[in-house]
Amino acid sequence: MPALHKRRYQSIRGAKAFLSLLFLFVLSRCVSAQVLVTFPVGESPEGIASDGTYVWVASQFSNIVTKLRARDGAEVGTYRVGTRPVAVLFDGSNIWVSNLVSGTVTKVRPRDGALLGTFSAGTTPGDMAFDGTNLWVANRDGDRVTKLRAADGAIVGTYPVGSRPMGLAFDGAHIWVANNMDGTITKLRASDGFAVGTFPAGESPFGLAFDGTNIWITNFFADSVTKLRGRDGAKVGTFYIGSSPARLIYDGTNIWVTNNGSDNVVVLRKKNGSILRTYGAGKDPFGIAFDGVNIWVANSGDNTVSSSISLM
Repeated sequence: MPALHKRRYQSIRGAKAFLSLLFLFVLSRCVSAQVLVTFPVGESPEGIASDGTYVWVASQFSNIVTKLRARDGAEVGTYRVGTRPVAVLFDGSNIWVSNLVSGTVTKVRPRDGALLGTFSAGTTPGDMAFDGTNLWVANRDGDRVTKLRAADGAIVGTYPVGSRPMGLAFDGAHIWVANNMDGTITKLRASDGFAVGTFPAGESPFGLAFDGTNIWITNFFADSVTKLRGRDGAKVGTFYIGSSPARLIYDGTNIWVTNNGSDNVVVLRKKNGSILRTYGAGKDPFGIAFDGVNIWVANSGDNTVSSSISLM
């Protein structure tokens, strides 16, 4: 091939390769721009959980929890709880709601929303975790966590942690606590509340999730998530993902994170924290839940929840 034609051929081939890469990039961005379907709930929803059949949403300024049918998002009912409900948890049998201003947790029967009891839970109860027998509650302004027996709501103990505990997770043997104001994570032995260790995280650690091996932490003001090795708290990595990440959940394969400041949800690969996909959510997405099939997100800024129903 003459040198001139060869150079022209190489130039055209290079241009085509560039255009192909550009097309793939644009396509990937378009795909990642998919928006989750939304459903209306009460005012400023924050906490959310699923019992496998229904999704329960705590609307903190309406003082209610809303029950949605997981398969289609239809509203089944609303139930009054305490003042400013901010977190919801399913313990395998019942729904628990933490009432920040009331200083209580409410126990609700999933079948019909019947109130089974309201129990004292320390100062400003927020996030919760369940260890198979006991309910653990983060006392935001008390710098403690409270342990209640799920069977009857009796307080088993209270344990000091770091400043402003905001997130909890259970790894099968320990309770992990995100201390929002001092940038650390505390690991407590679930059997007796003994503090096994305290480990550095990023700025303003907020939400926690356990993937079977590692603990994942959202760093709200650092726009990142940190991955700690569960057995010893060693830092595995920090990944920058979006503005003001709040809560996160493990779906058995990937990590899902709500970016409160970006109005989206990102999906991270468990192995290395790389972003697999980004979905548009509502305004100020906060809490997140997995019903076994779909992801659900509480959007505190526009009184809705978003779901991946339409994408599955």
